[in-house]
Amino acid sequence: MEKQLSEKRYVAYAKLYDFFYDLFKNQKSGKNANNSVMSGKLMDAKKELIMYGSDEVIFALNKYLSSLSEENPYYQFHYFLELMVLIRKDMCGKTKVSRDDILLNIMQDRKELEKFKEYKKKLEVLA
Repeated sequence: MEKQLSEKRYVAYAKLYDFFYDLFKNQKSGKNANNSVMSGKLMDAKKELIMYGSDEVIFALNKYLSSLSEENPYYQFHYFLELMVLIRKDMCGKTKVSRDDILLNIMQDRKELEKFKEYKKKLEVLA
């Protein structure tokens, strides 16, 4: 039973990762994503997560989704990265992969990562 639950949890997490990476691929290629298709993918992932995901991952996803109404995209990235790290921890038990590692994987450019970190510092000063 535990193995079946773990397998279903993995599939649920993979669907969420697929959703995000499809968004990133579309953005990097300059394509507009089909909102209907992407909305369907997100709903499928959310359905699986609510059934099989850990409480921490569900709460983190809710924080991320709620942040989408924020004007500041930093907070969206903050909650997104928190979610990705929690999924890795839940699947692996622990992880050495940090938020910066995930962001670098997405951005593929250390300079862009450093710009993002500087932006974060500016926001913290303003707060």
